[in-house]
Amino acid sequence: MKPINSAKRSKAQISAEFMILFMFFIGVLAFAMVSVIQNMQDVSASTLGIETQKTLSLVKSKLETAFLEGDGFSTNFTLPQRIMNFDYSVNIGSGFLHIEINNVTYSSPLITKDIAGLPRKGENMLRNVKGKLVIS
Repeated sequence: MKPINSAKRSKAQISAEFMILFMFFIGVLAFAMVSVIQNMQDVSASTLGIETQKTLSLVKSKLETAFLEGDGFSTNFTLPQRIMNFDYSVNIGSGFLHIEINNVTYSSPLITKDIAGLPRKGENMLRNVKGKLVIS
């Protein structure tokens, strides 16, 4: 029998070691990709929330300004057709303004409940008629 020389490794052993290292690096790469994708989704969801809050704030400020200015005040405001390529809806009920987008509802309280009509995508006309807000 020949003595085992640690300096000489068989091709099979080298191939097996290479495969183990290769699988380890592939695993690390897969983990990194999952982390990157998760972070991208989190950033996208946060951005959608911020953009929706901006739209909510715009409508709320217009409604409250019209109410506080009193009878005869009128103004226009424009709502986007989509928020970050997502469809959305705007509703007013029980003293709250609601925007629903991507199965999430964002709400904000209003200082008046006396509102006729709903804000719609595109151009909106807002008037204060004897303390009642009319959206057309």
